[in-house]
Amino acid sequence: MPETGTPGTWALTCPHPCPQGPFPSRPQLLSPVPTRSVCPYCGNHVITVTKAVPGILTWILCTGICMAGCMVGCCFIPFCVDGLMDVSHTCPVCQQELFRYRRL
Repeated sequence: MPETGTPGTWALTCPHPCPQGPFPSRPQLLSPVPTRSVCPYCGNHVITVTKAVPGILTWILCTGICMAGCMVGCCFIPFCVDGLMDVSHTCPVCQQELFRYRRL
């Protein structure tokens, strides 16, 4: 590793981003399950609260079902299935949305 600094003092530089403790400021991989994070709004170390919200995939499936001829209410089924909707991650302390996991 390269050394930097003045003679007598030196520091090692890391060639790649290193995680800082058990709570990264941004989740490394966005996921639909609650994630440890540091809230940029209140600064607390939190485990996010998740909520299913309609996204692009939900609307595409709704439109496709409607165009296929199921107009009697079947087109609203994607809005009832959490696995087909995006997931909003919020801070349990300040209630701000931290990020959103998008299915599509």
